[in-house]
Amino acid sequence: MEQIHVTQWGEAGPVVVLVHGSAQGSRVGGDKHFAAQRALAARGWRLRVPDRPGHGRSPSPGRPDDAEADGAWVADLLGDGAHLVGHSFGGCVALAAAARRPDAVLSLTLIEPGMHRLAAHDTVVRRFLVRLLFILLFSISPVTRARRFAKLVGIPPEIGDSKDRAELAAMGRGIARLRVPSAQTLRRELNIVKQAHIPLLVVTGGWNPAFETVGKTVATAGGGQHRTVASPHHFPNLVGAHFNELLEQFMKAAVTPGRQSSDVAMSALN
Repeated sequence: MEQIHVTQWGEAGPVVVLVHGSAQGSRVGGDKHFAAQRALAARGWRLRVPDRPGHGRSPSPGRPDDAEADGAWVADLLGDGAHLVGHSFGGCVALAAAARRPDAVLSLTLIEPGMHRLAAHDTVVRRFLVRLLFILLFSISPVTRARRFAKLVGIPPEIGDSKDRAELAAMGRGIARLRVPSAQTLRRELNIVKQAHIPLLVVTGGWNPAFETVGKTVATAGGGQHRTVASPHHFPNLVGAHFNELLEQFMKAAVTPGRQSSDVAMSALN
């Protein structure tokens, strides 16, 4: 933990831990992935935004991106209790942290989570995974792999369009080494979330049918709800104010006094 760079926004209020995605080698930290959420600090929230190991200002951990390993230190960031938000591969990390310390999670929000293995039975998702596999196996260089991956996954230029070939090459190598949780692991962790009655919200951007199917599948498996915030790319949290309004409404409802299950938080979204 002492080597992980954590950006903090806000000095008082409930804690929100936001976990970014991407692959090791990127110099873009969590503060840029969640730049639009900084506005929540002025509305009474304390945001903790780490740079995952090997990303942004955090040093390389000497291992590939690993959702379970990152989930261990994210669980520590929760302190005595916090709202937890994860985007893309960071959604896998956030889920692993929630499964480790369900009692410390006030609510769990997953934004376009990289959990396609959970919905691999679906034809659209299977096609997406085949395209991804082709990029991983047949890109002529790490730079090409990084660029093709960014296009497939819908990463906007401000996050993934580096002009530095060395950075792109590092990201391309990081993408090839990503340790994505198995479907069995994801089901087990989502079941923990469901059994612990952790309010769960899954948000997608509507731009890609595969991510929509994954979002619905994850929400169902975790006993939560799925919402679409219209976005032209993989980052619906960066488009307009609607995402922040939805997230804030969800988090406030999740800590309603006397909450017995996630139904209270979910009813606030209906």
